[in-house]
Amino acid sequence: MTMTIYTDRSRIETAQRCQRLRYLEYHQDGIGIQPASKPLPLALGGAFHVGAENLLLGRAEDEAVAAAIADLGRYRGKLALDGIEAIELARTTAPPVKDAEESLADQLQATADSLGLALDDPLLADLHYHSPSRSGAQQFDDYLWQEQSALVEGLVRAYARRRLRPLLEEFEVLEVEPEGTWELAPEEHYYASAHQASSATHSEPKPAIVFCSRPDALLRSRLDHGLYLLSFKTAASWDYRKEKDAQHDAQGLSEGIDVERRLGERVVGIRYEYILKGERWRDRDLSARFGLDVRSQKSHLLRAYECVSQPKTSRAGIIPELGAQCWSYDFLKEDGSEGSLAWQNWKPRMVTDRMTIRDWIDLLDGSEEQMSAYDSTVGMEPRAMGWRSAAQAVGLTKQHPLDAIFVPPITVYRSDDDLRDWLEQTEAQEGRIAEGVAEVAAAVGDDERRSALNLHFPQSRKQCSYPSECAFVGVCYGGEDIRRDPLASGKFVRRVPNHAVEKEAAR
Repeated sequence: MTMTIYTDRSRIETAQRCQRLRYLEYHQDGIGIQPASKPLPLALGGAFHVGAENLLLGRAEDEAVAAAIADLGRYRGKLALDGIEAIELARTTAPPVKDAEESLADQLQATADSLGLALDDPLLADLHYHSPSRSGAQQFDDYLWQEQSALVEGLVRAYARRRLRPLLEEFEVLEVEPEGTWELAPEEHYYASAHQASSATHSEPKPAIVFCSRPDALLRSRLDHGLYLLSFKTAASWDYRKEKDAQHDAQGLSEGIDVERRLGERVVGIRYEYILKGERWRDRDLSARFGLDVRSQKSHLLRAYECVSQPKTSRAGIIPELGAQCWSYDFLKEDGSEGSLAWQNWKPRMVTDRMTIRDWIDLLDGSEEQMSAYDSTVGMEPRAMGWRSAAQAVGLTKQHPLDAIFVPPITVYRSDDDLRDWLEQTEAQEGRIAEGVAEVAAAVGDDERRSALNLHFPQSRKQCSYPSECAFVGVCYGGEDIRRDPLASGKFVRRVPNHAVEKEAAR
């Protein structure tokens, strides 16, 4: 029976990062394995994609928000922090996870028995949340969930208010997340002649390689009537390197192939829309609150600067009231000069302590651009002075607060030369991987399997801990037990396929 190897853009890029990671994540035990916890950036990005998908399908803002939060909810209690942040947290976290879980179960049962409550009673959960006996790590885990839920809600609402209409005015949405598959290459193209001559396994049927794609959306331009792919990207921050990287991204090259084969029409380019979620910075207040070294999300969709003491002098012509809020630390004065809040008087606070995220987004969305008056003495026309907002008690701001989280869309046009280069390189790479998977599967005994892994899927030791810690470091360099059976450790689970055709085949 011919083996079928499924691949996609993520798998191709994973192999270019580390061959062993590619095997573990997508081929180990026939389907691949993944950490039991979900990396925070992937969980947040996936949830936003779900919300944006609902908006593109014409659903209401509240419905899109609910769908996004529900998607994020799949990982409640299972969010994995970035390597550096996780290490910082682990340094100040006591007892072992297993002991903590057993202790928590005992505490809940004892409280329920003493109060005559059922374990699933909401009152018990509320008492548990506010109990001082709960560990700082458990409390921070609850806080992280609430924070990220608020963030994804803010991102989806901001997109619905400021970016959806301009997109629909420029493009017609033809398809949203269309599933596509195509055979990557005939076998004579993806097996090198040297391997054909030397490997006895090539007498067996060669694996079929099926490429799976699912662009965020397929668009038709209302101006030139060309086809474009849409790609959402969530990022912590923005710099010119990300803009340059988009010019070489393989997504538009790979995902356009299925569309062109299905519709018989060329895809002109890919439109990238970057959404800035903010970075995670060390937070002294939260660290003191939980007794741990923790970080918080720095985004004005979640946090505002609150006036905790009144300044003696005005920095923008007014003395703010106690409790006043500013979404931006920097501001413009009426004369056009720049200013900033006094750190002694303003402290960052979660907006959800005072209102819902929807109410806060309403305040931000209600910002209005201020224009100067016409100066008849010199004939000077009115000029833009900045944005005034009920969410900015001091001064004006250079940008509309919701626009500040979006990068102007980037359109990358497809090149025939780039497509050919990517396709031929990918055919060769995926052919070698398919051959390697077949040989590892055919290996007899642990020693032969280990040698096959070393030959076909070498470890890339330069990227294990930088720029972030690889989730599979323990499998590569840990004890004998986790190397032989990662699933038995409880730290990994079988991978859940991301494409419909692979899900069906795995049943």
